[in-house]
Amino acid sequence: MIAISSSYILQKITPGAINWKVKTPEKKIFLTFDDGPFPDVTDNILQLLDAYNAKATFFCTGKQAQRHPVYINMIKDKGHALGNHTFNHISGWRNSVKNYINDINLCNDVFQSNLFRPPYGRITPGQVKALKNRFNIIMWSETTHDYKKEKIPVKKITALKKRITPGSIVLLHDSEKAAKNVIVILKDLLGYFSDQGCSFCNLDEVFPLPELIK
Repeated sequence: MIAISSSYILQKITPGAINWKVKTPEKKIFLTFDDGPFPDVTDNILQLLDAYNAKATFFCTGKQAQRHPVYINMIKDKGHALGNHTFNHISGWRNSVKNYINDINLCNDVFQSNLFRPPYGRITPGQVKALKNRFNIIMWSETTHDYKKEKIPVKKITALKKRITPGSIVLLHDSEKAAKNVIVILKDLLGYFSDQGCSFCNLDEVFPLPELIK
């Protein structure tokens, strides 16, 4: 994941170009899922979101979307948003601007979205400059660490809930690595914040679709 120092630097040198949180007076929370779709995991997440009438944003890799197109259609049909997460889940720090954009465009050939999240949160200022007029670049304000092998302790989920406020963009994963933790964490978040009168919205509501990448 992106280091705190790196996120701070990005905010300073690319002001307004990257979205870390949504400014809203309403009690809205923005759940996001990275790296999918993975059939069993994504299916369980979609069923749980349905149970709470919650909407979310799925930042899918082109490779997984190409393997499982039925889930891309399912995500859209259920009113959730899609976001580009590169084709091969590559790090911006290890790729030139040209290679990075090419991989993003490969994902765009599989499905289209005006939302983009860099894998690992790793993106360079040059890449931001190349993308900012074509995508809304989305990071996150809170991460769940659901991808860790060990079970996430209840006290960490409790601490996470205290940090989440209206407009928070929460990072989860619909991946095989996260399969053991994501449903437990998601169910807890949905139940707790629903009881607090919060709604769960997708990022298309905040960032309307401009002309898509050609």
